[in-house]
Amino acid sequence: MGGAIIGAGGLFEPRALGVGYDVIEQLLTGRATTGLIIGILVVKTLIWGLSLGSGTSGGVLAPMFMIGGALGAAEGLVFPQVSPGFWALVSLAGVLGGVMRSPLTGIVFCLELTHEMNALIPMVITASAAYLLSVIVLKRSVLTEKLARRGMHLTREYSVDPLEVHLVRQLETPIRLTLRAEQTTAEAVEVLRAAYEAGDPDRLLAQRLYPVLDGETLTGVVTRHQLVHGTADDTPLSHIAVPAVTAHDDETLRTLANRMAEHDITRILIVSRDAFPRLEGLLTLRQLLHARRVDLHEERHAERHLTLRPRRKRSLVVASGTGARPAVPRPSEEEGEPEPVSVTCQRGEAESIRTSLGTGKFS
Repeated sequence: MGGAIIGAGGLFEPRALGVGYDVIEQLLTGRATTGLIIGILVVKTLIWGLSLGSGTSGGVLAPMFMIGGALGAAEGLVFPQVSPGFWALVSLAGVLGGVMRSPLTGIVFCLELTHEMNALIPMVITASAAYLLSVIVLKRSVLTEKLARRGMHLTREYSVDPLEVHLVRQLETPIRLTLRAEQTTAEAVEVLRAAYEAGDPDRLLAQRLYPVLDGETLTGVVTRHQLVHGTADDTPLSHIAVPAVTAHDDETLRTLANRMAEHDITRILIVSRDAFPRLEGLLTLRQLLHARRVDLHEERHAERHLTLRPRRKRSLVVASGTGARPAVPRPSEEEGEPEPVSVTCQRGEAESIRTSLGTGKFS
């Protein structure tokens, strides 16, 4: 199908076929005719886009040179004349920057082809704007679209990993239950059974991972599964405790996530960096997911609408009469700085109005 499209396009504009170095030269030097410009712009764009969309493998660089140069040359028919091939050169840099998402590559290519240093600033602006628009509007570039259609996972995200910006101390929870190394499994099970019968008000069962201490020294950990589904006998906990995987409160959550994955665990103890580490808390996989939820919430509520308070128009109606004090309302403190007010009154009433308003500014 792609071959048929290319062949049909070649019948209308034969110069659209092939690498087209001679066409690119004519476009960049300003010697291309209007017919060549329109023919390349329309035919080359159609046959290249449709053939790639049909799954045909083909080149990218040379077609973009032709299409970008033809687009700029078409713009040069309308825009003011700068120098021969100027608009084709600037457009070529923009097309490379937007389609390939390589603005620096496009600029360097154009400079190598033409050595036109006077067009450097326009090329930088055009390539950067095209790259920005491509990133905002399109999910993938032309270089990765075919791979994505084949089911391969591709990413172009430049966002910061939320687990990298949160520290352990921000999410760790206190340890509610520690066990002694000399305790037996029966005694530990009895503690958990009592918590269960009482409704677990201190959330001892929810902790699931219990440090085993020999005095103040951490000797290992036991899990709730070990205690509940094991044999409740006189076996000391020090015999069934496994080495503890620990972390520190100044580490990032990303470091902890990697450590959890390495050791295939969902809970990790937080200890101090002292010579004799002391227990500081516990961090679970659910808390790692909470950090991700916080990041998602911030992304979804990134936009804030600024509501400007409309300026209130103040109008005063002063009824003057002989021997009567004008009734002029005083501005409230909630309205902020009072605005100047123009008052028309009879002679001799200005002092009374000034006293009521509390200001001496009149127009």
